Amino acid sequence: MFENIFNFKKIDIFKLILLVLILILCKSTSFFKNFHYTVSKNHNFRLQNTYDFCNTTGTGYLIYLKEKFNIERPPFIKNFNRSPNQYWVFKQKNYKIKDKNKLIILNKDKKLKINMSKYKIIDNYKGRCFFLEKI
Repeated sequence: MFENIFNFKKIDIFKLILLVLILILCKSTSFFKNFHYTVSKNHNFRLQNTYDFCNTTGTGYLIYLKEKFNIERPPFIKNFNRSPNQYWVFKQKNYKIKDKNKLIILNKDKKLKINMSKYKIIDNYKGRCFFLEKI
């Protein structure tokens, strides 16, 4: 009776040890939690949470605008902080073709005065980031 229980093959023991090590590795790296997060959230939501919303680069705000207003052609973007070009968010190969009727202002300082009489405010985030359209 005990002979059948302890009669493991060496290959079976190796497979069992390998399985336990893989499960320990998955647990220590939060693989299952990260996999669930990746599968359950859409790509734009994850990008928006990863990048800042309206602080340094404003990438999260651009993703939010792109999704909310279904922007196909990138508008002119004016960022008052030093940051790299943000047109990659719109996934166009030729980002030089811009929508001249729309303007996105990022990281506007309260001291800075901008003539907005020619524009209609479509979206305003805390008086720092704006999505404007020409009247």
